[in-house]
Amino acid sequence: MPATAIFADEEEAFQKLQGGFTADVAHPCSYALPRWREAGLLAPIDVTRLPEWPNVFDRLKSVDGAVADGQNWFVPIEWGRNLILYRTDLVTLSPEQQSWSVLFDESLKGKIAMFDGVEQAVFAAALVLGFNNPFDLNDEQLTAVKELLLKQKALLRFYWTDQTNVEQALASGEVAVALAWGASYVTLKSQGVPIAALAPKEGEQTYVCGLVRLKDSQAPDDVVYDFINSELAPETGKYFIEQFNYAHANRRAFDLVDKAKLAELDLSHPDDIFNNSVFLSSIATEELRQKYNKVFEDVKLGS
Repeated sequence: MPATAIFADEEEAFQKLQGGFTADVAHPCSYALPRWREAGLLAPIDVTRLPEWPNVFDRLKSVDGAVADGQNWFVPIEWGRNLILYRTDLVTLSPEQQSWSVLFDESLKGKIAMFDGVEQAVFAAALVLGFNNPFDLNDEQLTAVKELLLKQKALLRFYWTDQTNVEQALASGEVAVALAWGASYVTLKSQGVPIAALAPKEGEQTYVCGLVRLKDSQAPDDVVYDFINSELAPETGKYFIEQFNYAHANRRAFDLVDKAKLAELDLSHPDDIFNNSVFLSSIATEELRQKYNKVFEDVKLGS
């Protein structure tokens, strides 16, 4: 069994690795890739050593940062959507409200929960404002995003970081609308909570996470690739889908899962999901990342 170190988010892992923490493989989400690679933390991956690589969804192979300088730096493993969930007994949404703008609706003041993440928050505000690339905003656009997020802050019940907290708040009716993980939708449905996920007209927020090789790894290549292949196996993907309610990168995993389970998770047609998705990507430059972070920190401080 591999020794495992758990990190709270990609930023914590990035700082630890830059500070000298050593590991062989890490599991970030794709939007972290360019920053990690530019910092010299990663080693390229030889996908010819991955027998299941041809069965990985093509859309996931091409996410931002996965390929650079003619080399592969990322093996997608799990993916999913950040959903806008709402209590159908507490909120009635018209077709026009099938939008990210519901997270900024003044009529829902005190009944909205937002994930405490700069990429997710800026993404939502940018789409509502009609900005086509939420990950490369100019100063004028970023000012507009900040103004909208400040207005949203006054409407929020809370920002959340713990999935259990937002699920409990939705279940109790403390909040009526929340940006949440797809797995939370399944959990709440199984509890009999009257919950639904809207399909925003601007596109769904989709993420993909997976494995990277670390440059300072001391493990033999065979051991590293054995581990990556075990994660990419369709049987592993079946477990991810059935036990964690996450989608898997290997399309063969879907063939092993009961069709009723896929329907329950709204995963019957993955390619349709990709076609209606805006994938979370890396912020364009490190300088811009610092600006995004400053905006979101200022918003949370109310300044």
